[in-house]
Amino acid sequence: MRVGVVGARGYTGGELLRLLCMHPKVEVTYITSRQHAGKPVGVIHPNLRGLLDLKFEEFNVSKASEKCDCVFMAVPHGASMDVTPQLLEVGLKVIDLSADFRLKNEEEFKRYYGPHKRPELLGKAVYGLPELHRKELREARFVACPGCMATSAIIGAAPVVSSFKVDYEKIVVDAKIGSSAAGREADESTHHPERTGVVRPYKVVGHRHTAEIEQELSG
Repeated sequence: MRVGVVGARGYTGGELLRLLCMHPKVEVTYITSRQHAGKPVGVIHPNLRGLLDLKFEEFNVSKASEKCDCVFMAVPHGASMDVTPQLLEVGLKVIDLSADFRLKNEEEFKRYYGPHKRPELLGKAVYGLPELHRKELREARFVACPGCMATSAIIGAAPVVSSFKVDYEKIVVDAKIGSSAAGREADESTHHPERTGVVRPYKVVGHRHTAEIEQELSG
């Protein structure tokens, strides 16, 4: 399968490329980055030297359609809702790593992320958790990958919720992520001397992934 990655310059995009390069049935044919268009992938992701001999390009839906069978979206939240509809309209399969299409309910999306530009597409993607949606994923043309915290919570709680009567108000999720989860864009909180050896609370109440957890566990 010929695969492209839109937004391949970030940590998520780089790790995705590494995994795709290792897959025996995948050929990476198209990678995009506005900031680094024209640069070899190994300049931005040195660990991919010798694995992938491509240059970043500006995104173009016609090129994506010509070069790919499936496109991964590795762009920041909010950016996918502009690009993904274009890819779907030309018949490409899309696997979106952002939060833009994880939720099915427009009001829930608005509550946690703000207004959605393409609300008619909410609910069209298969939620990309094979432990719950394996059959649907086999035939899916549009997949929304789960958030990190949501994944840990859903996989842990789903067997209990499906087997017993559970008071949802008493479910407590205590999850940890590494510093790379903050992405490539730096600020003081991601600076190594500030971050290393430290556990910091983040969105203890009202975390965005709460909506995904509630959606999938109530399903």
